[in-house]
Amino acid sequence: MTDGNIIKYFNTIHKLGKPGPGRIKGSSVTIKKLAAILGLSHSTVSRALNGHPAISQSTRESVLQAAKKYGYIPNSAAQALRNATSGAFGVIIPDIQNDFFISVTNAIAREAGKRSWQMILAITEDHPDTEYHVLRRMMAASVDGIIIAPSANPLPETRELITRTHAVQLLRRHDGIQAPLIAIDDRYGISLATVHLRRLGHTRIGYIGSSTDLSTGFERLQGFLQHFSSAEQAALKDIIHIGPPQAEFGTAAFKRIMSVDHAPSALVLGSPRYAMGMLTAAKALRVRIPQDLSVVAYGLVPWGSLLDMQLTTVVLPEKEVTDACVDMIRHIMDSELTLTHDEFIRSTENQLFTPRLALGDSTGVNRSER
Repeated sequence: MTDGNIIKYFNTIHKLGKPGPGRIKGSSVTIKKLAAILGLSHSTVSRALNGHPAISQSTRESVLQAAKKYGYIPNSAAQALRNATSGAFGVIIPDIQNDFFISVTNAIAREAGKRSWQMILAITEDHPDTEYHVLRRMMAASVDGIIIAPSANPLPETRELITRTHAVQLLRRHDGIQAPLIAIDDRYGISLATVHLRRLGHTRIGYIGSSTDLSTGFERLQGFLQHFSSAEQAALKDIIHIGPPQAEFGTAAFKRIMSVDHAPSALVLGSPRYAMGMLTAAKALRVRIPQDLSVVAYGLVPWGSLLDMQLTTVVLPEKEVTDACVDMIRHIMDSELTLTHDEFIRSTENQLFTPRLALGDSTGVNRSER
């Protein structure tokens, strides 16, 4: 599948994902709700939707118009998934600025192109309403399966829809979603960085990480905190900052960390997006790395080769995650899809891949706590 096709699919689903006029925002429309809206019985609406000959043409048309207006998705979509394949699958991610998501999506798209599958890509920007509407449209298109990086708070309707398809959670895990997981052991990855710095003699270590509302942010923070006692954690409160995975936040957080009376001798970055802003700010503040501050980045920094130094980095298992996603799509698309949702979950194991630490020039022995 070419990049142009990916963009075309994204544009299509992005437009379709927005609630149309008259639709019930954030609501999963059922036959009972349609019946209540139309003032008809549940059985009459059901028969009209199924083309029963006992239902008049005018009633049938009214029901179909209402179903279209309010975005009703028939439960038969789940049966269609089990009885036939559409040759299409969905990928739902929060953005296309994250290099990891881009790599995974490109690999899946290449596999789809080889096999003449149709890949429908949707971007949610982590908005639960958008997430629900793009998922609903994919379900209406009878996709054979979905890979989704869920938002922090998916709507109940989203969680219900996922039970009606073969879905896999990518990188992020939400306990309310019944779907297997393909992810990275984030807790272990940040633990590697923290242990490395402690072995170099650093005890006052700062941390900049992403929101703990997401499983990735929570696991990374726990990987950091687990190496400090309760008393040590309390002493580090002023140099631990949690926020969005954006360069601007990383820059602001770094400046706040370095402005405290007792600045840290080391810093762990919980996202590669923080690195550029942090290093630029360090240069402006004349903070030398690693002489004044040892730094470990989480995930490869795309422009890292342009630096005068090589960053000490937690290298993420990108290929392993990508291969697992491609294998999962092959499994979903190549199978006869005779499994129910529960059977699919029972037959599919969670896959958690391990990062590794790559030593560079940005960390060194702590010579004195400042």
